[in-house]
Amino acid sequence: MIDVDIVGQLIPNPLTMLVQLCSTLVLFLLMRKYLWASVKQYLAVRGEKMQEDLAAGEAARAAAESDREAAALQLKNAGSRSEEIVSAAVKEAGSRKESILADANKEADMVRTKAREQMQAEWDAMYSDMQKEMVEVAMAAAGKLLMKDNADELDQQAIDAFVKEATDGE
Repeated sequence: MIDVDIVGQLIPNPLTMLVQLCSTLVLFLLMRKYLWASVKQYLAVRGEKMQEDLAAGEAARAAAESDREAAALQLKNAGSRSEEIVSAAVKEAGSRKESILADANKEADMVRTKAREQMQAEWDAMYSDMQKEMVEVAMAAAGKLLMKDNADELDQQAIDAFVKEATDGE
């Protein structure tokens, strides 16, 4: 069997322990004398850098918040501006509609007036033709009754004058 000294392994040797503590103290003193200032300076620079980064992050957050508010304001202004544009377009379309309707009514009135004038002219022409036909029929009937061919022109003039006087009196 193997003889292992468990108690000797669990409890450290006091001389080894003292040497290790002395060497650790020497390392600590050497580090403090030569390295502590550089480490302290490095930590100070690193702390300043972190503070700058935090300040820059806060400034960026504030700028982003400001930009977000500005964008919200622009969006609100754009909405109200678009409403103004739409209402102006509706008003313009209404006035344009009224103008077009007024022009169409004027044109329709002109067409109606022209049609009435044309109908009146046709009616006057038809009335005149009818009077002439009646005179000719009356003359032909009177000529046959009286059997006169010489006085046709004189009678025609007398009848035309009579018709003219009758129509002027109306």
